[in-house]
Amino acid sequence: MSKKRRKRKSKVIKKILTESTPLLLLTVLGSAFAGGILGRMEEVIMLIPGVIILVPAILDLRGDVGASFGSRISSLLHLGSLEPTFRPSALLLNNISGAFSLSFVFSGFFGMFAHLLSVLLKLSSAGMWKLSMIGLFSGVLSSSIMIPFTLSLAILSFRRGLDPDDIISPAIAVVGDGIAISSIWVATILLRRFTMPDNVLLPVGFIAVGLAIPNRYRWWSIFIESTPVLITCGVLGIIAGLFLHNQESALAGLPYLFVLIPQIISKVGSMASIAGMRLTSALYLGFSKPFKWNRYVWDNIIAVFWMGVILVVPVAGISFITAKLLSIGKPEIYPLFMLTLLIMVPLSVLMSIFSFILASSVKRIGRDPSNFVVPLITSLSDIAGIAVFVLLLPLIF
Repeated sequence: MSKKRRKRKSKVIKKILTESTPLLLLTVLGSAFAGGILGRMEEVIMLIPGVIILVPAILDLRGDVGASFGSRISSLLHLGSLEPTFRPSALLLNNISGAFSLSFVFSGFFGMFAHLLSVLLKLSSAGMWKLSMIGLFSGVLSSSIMIPFTLSLAILSFRRGLDPDDIISPAIAVVGDGIAISSIWVATILLRRFTMPDNVLLPVGFIAVGLAIPNRYRWWSIFIESTPVLITCGVLGIIAGLFLHNQESALAGLPYLFVLIPQIISKVGSMASIAGMRLTSALYLGFSKPFKWNRYVWDNIIAVFWMGVILVVPVAGISFITAKLLSIGKPEIYPLFMLTLLIMVPLSVLMSIFSFILASSVKRIGRDPSNFVVPLITSLSDIAGIAVFVLLLPLIF
């Protein structure tokens, strides 16, 4: 390898690690914050059966819509199609409207699905109406914060010469889980105070607002193209929650491991999403072509590997300290370290490789990878992380 080529390789990897790793380290604290909020929702979960099944899908939706929106904005900024300003334009408003509509509609849909699944599996449920409205309310609350946050982050980072693809996914993970779970909590409180007519008027109001949007700001193309992916991701998120729920008896003697689960899932999804967003932009900018495994592609995957290695000790350490401070079982650092190492590092690399395969496939058929790659990678990371976690338990304990 020539000296010039080694230098270029070093620059790509160094840039990714420098811009993304600090935010990924912050996500360790963000996941701990989200877990603390979820722990305080125990009373709500008991009063409104079925909410716990809804939580994984809503968390996935928050990340999927936010990261896809950020990926589209980042690609438009790189291509010069969108100016790095907050001045409204048809293109910008179209993307904002698309992100809001996806969040509202599918938050309510996942509430319906959670109820139907509860009935099918003979589990208690608060009812289709309540779960749907909790999903819808939480979607309104979280999107009202996360979409402006994502847009601001993309524009401001681009202005400063940073690559938004390296920043958006981990930044969403820092604050997104806590905001999403807080929104579900607040939604349950609001629902108990609102009367039935008030609840009925809310979705009608959203439909009226959507119809009032001028034609040039229509978001139908984003909505229609993203719908199959988000439905798939929502189903995967609910399955992931059920799969973990079925392992509660096995984990009863090791309750401190629950602290580690959101850490592993969010980190694998965040790191793979960084690779997915960067490689999606690379296909548009000509740095690579579909299914062409050139040096730029491998540099991104290598950077993800090193990010995983760097995060192992902080994730295991913070999980241990959190369990100690909250008196969750009798935590041991060795099992936490081994589970983190054996799950997070190899899985993040494998999901990053798959993200390029997925982006190449979608680009090859003429669709926008921004609407597919990050949502699917995030949801698949959830299921893969939980599955590997369960498989490793008997080997480590």
